Amino acid sequence: MATEEGPHKKRRGSLINGATPGDFTKAARCGAKNRAGNPCQCPAMKNGRCRLHGGLSTGPRTLEGLEKCRMANWKTGEYSADRMEQQRIFRVLLRECQETLKQVSEI
Repeated sequence: MATEEGPHKKRRGSLINGATPGDFTKAARCGAKNRAGNPCQCPAMKNGRCRLHGGLSTGPRTLEGLEKCRMANWKTGEYSADRMEQQRIFRVLLRECQETLKQVSEI
């Protein structure tokens, strides 16, 4: 009678992150180069890579998600288009004021 214990135990079950179910020791491997320079031995998902080496996230798809991603690295807004336009308008206004003051002082 075969026991469920020991090295000959049949491994079954579902894998996480979209990997194919079954014996995970027989699953295709990721193969991505790790920091040691060796190929990764984690079970691969449907896209051919493991959950650690890419493909799990496809990035934001909705307009709200894209906007949230765009604003995630926002620091001060110093070089934003709105700020640059405000600076341009301010410079033009300042130049006009200086010219007006010159004309008034000459009179």
